[in-house]
Amino acid sequence: MAKPKFKRIFEIIWGENEELFKKFLLLNNDYADPKNRKDLEEEFQTIGKQVRDLLLEGEQDLCRQIEKSQHRFYSSNLSEKYWDEVRRYFKYIDQVGVVTKRI
Repeated sequence: MAKPKFKRIFEIIWGENEELFKKFLLLNNDYADPKNRKDLEEEFQTIGKQVRDLLLEGEQDLCRQIEKSQHRFYSSNLSEKYWDEVRRYFKYIDQVGVVTKRI
């Protein structure tokens, strides 16, 4: 059975940037522990921004053609499936770019 396009695009991006993605995956897993977050915050944000930018480009490639067609209302569903796939690997990807204040 053929893989959905959103999974193929994610795999292509991962393959082209494997070292960066593996580094962020390990960092993402360490970021899960609240005790480590303060120490990892700067590196997490720096590497996370690079990963997020690559993933946003993939999302644009995925949705570009469908938005021009009569099926453009499916674009948001397709985008959501793509980001759900991303979150399977990077649970904290939504924290990239979020400024947190620690007391």
